[in-house]
Amino acid sequence: MKKMDEMDRNIQLRSAERGYKAAILCLCAWTLFNSYQTIVHDAVYEPWPSLILSAAVCVQSFSQIAMKQRMVAGDEEYKEPNRLLQTAIAAVVIAAVILSVGTYFILNG
Repeated sequence: MKKMDEMDRNIQLRSAERGYKAAILCLCAWTLFNSYQTIVHDAVYEPWPSLILSAAVCVQSFSQIAMKQRMVAGDEEYKEPNRLLQTAIAAVVIAAVILSVGTYFILNG
């Protein structure tokens, strides 16, 4: 495999970005269409597009936070708390609250 120069890396990065955006847009459309079918036509709800969309956005966000944190790891000028850990804890807490409220409404509804 040949070593890529800056132009090749830039082209590959832009094409990966466009592919990611297209995949996210398709998953958003699939999720909205599935929700519409479930609400209007009483179809069976399929959670997979929503789960895949959530996983893709979470992985992208967490990796972006981790990369930013690694870039300023040894610099004394940027002393900030561990954003990755804070974000992961917040995501777990939000998911737990949503699951708890949903379970409450399902069981008592």
